[in-house]
Amino acid sequence: MTTTLDTITDRAARSMADRVIHHATAAGRPLHRDNDVVVAWLGDRGMFVNAAVVLTPPADWDEVLGRVAEVVPHGIPATLISPYATPDLTERGWQLVGHPPLMARFPGAAAAPLIPPELHIHEVVDQPGLAVFERTLVDGYPMPELQPYEWGRFYDERVLGGPTRLWVGFVDGRPVATGAVHIAADVNHVEMIATLDGARGHGHGSAVTWTATTADPSLPAVLIASDPGRPVYERLGYSTLSRWTMWYRE
Repeated sequence: MTTTLDTITDRAARSMADRVIHHATAAGRPLHRDNDVVVAWLGDRGMFVNAAVVLTPPADWDEVLGRVAEVVPHGIPATLISPYATPDLTERGWQLVGHPPLMARFPGAAAAPLIPPELHIHEVVDQPGLAVFERTLVDGYPMPELQPYEWGRFYDERVLGGPTRLWVGFVDGRPVATGAVHIAADVNHVEMIATLDGARGHGHGSAVTWTATTADPSLPAVLIASDPGRPVYERLGYSTLSRWTMWYRE
């Protein structure tokens, strides 16, 4: 299987886009997809809820932004993430979030981390479990724009049982960490890693991340990281491949 930078970047973008498509299709939400971009309107609040994923370098960025606006109207938050360089979109009403690193881990790159004995990791299989996942994610990331947490503003239980899988780590029956993966385009696309503030520094987040990373142990794993989070992922065998570009529009 080819594992060049270009192919891993392409797989990462297509797996992210596939997750957006899966979520929108399962929940019956507005969706647009073409060769350039995939975008869905999944909720009314939150920076990362409504994602537009660029798949190829567009010939006309104004056309792409127009397609995003047709699906996610102005006044509803949307995030645009691109593996490719973008023009300055500030005059088009977008704010630059940054250039987060794309990281990848290939099978066998590192041994499993030590799982804290007090941590119990459970996969989400139903709506009550999904509500626990969401609340822990919103509070642990944190996502102030989704606080106080309300059910139904982030995910939908109809996404469960397919290529998207989610886990919650518990200590003494209390949720402390989350992780998710979407398996598509021959990668484990890891995202939604969060640990509650009082539970950080104990290896809980790393353990849940490892569970998502090795959901299909035969495949490489990819994730979009933050710079502060890079050392955690590097200890799990991830390496930085490139930097993507992220924009936000309200």
